[in-house]
Amino acid sequence: MTDLAARAPTEFAEKVVVVTGASAGIGRAIARAFAINGANLVIAARNFDATTGVAAEIARDTGSQVLAVRADVSLADECRHLIDAAVRRFGSIDILVNNAAHFALVPLLEAGPEEASQFLKTNLCGPLFCGQAMARWVIANRRSGVIVNVSSISGVRPSPGCGLYSASKAGLDALTKSMALEWTKKGIRVNGVAPGHVNTDGVRADFASGRLDRETMFRAIPAGHIAEVEDIAEATVFLASERSRHIVGATLTVDGGEGL
Repeated sequence: MTDLAARAPTEFAEKVVVVTGASAGIGRAIARAFAINGANLVIAARNFDATTGVAAEIARDTGSQVLAVRADVSLADECRHLIDAAVRRFGSIDILVNNAAHFALVPLLEAGPEEASQFLKTNLCGPLFCGQAMARWVIANRRSGVIVNVSSISGVRPSPGCGLYSASKAGLDALTKSMALEWTKKGIRVNGVAPGHVNTDGVRADFASGRLDRETMFRAIPAGHIAEVEDIAEATVFLASERSRHIVGATLTVDGGEGL
């Protein structure tokens, strides 16, 4: 256990948190933030080798218990397996962060059935399937829980080539409200977080290739820069905490004003 773990607050001590898409980027930062705050983790992604590496790193740095699970959230059976794995390992599940997502640039005139299906299965059905599996366990065991869905400002601010991604995230925003409407009275509070551009490997690659112009983008954002992964992680932790206990069905935008 490191000094970081020794200093860690205990806001989520004894809580069990499941984070999908946690092998890199935003998901990795979200998982780490919960661990720093005392949670036990189940982290999932399709790349199992990368996920086990992240699990070992977080466990070493924070002292939290971390289970890595390979899961493709576009498949309902794998979502159920993920929640079952969390319960088998830790005995419960308290918080689910639906972060796994599919992104690609696909002009709408070139979009075929397979591309459309992949966006919707991963970005919309994945949160639904994982959320269902968690909600069923929570309700059956008369517990309470929190779900945070990671959306995007693309859900309300489309751009060329992002039509399928934008549509899937707009659907996720609506799903967040519907989950909250149907499940809050059953003990499951649901909200979302919508990042703008974030300093991830993918965005840095877009800057390097020239697909995105860094200076032009930064000038257009009122905050003058894009988010760090930790900014999204902190917003997610807040929405999962008791500090946001009366926030229900909202999607919190974290974009430095990019979408204004």
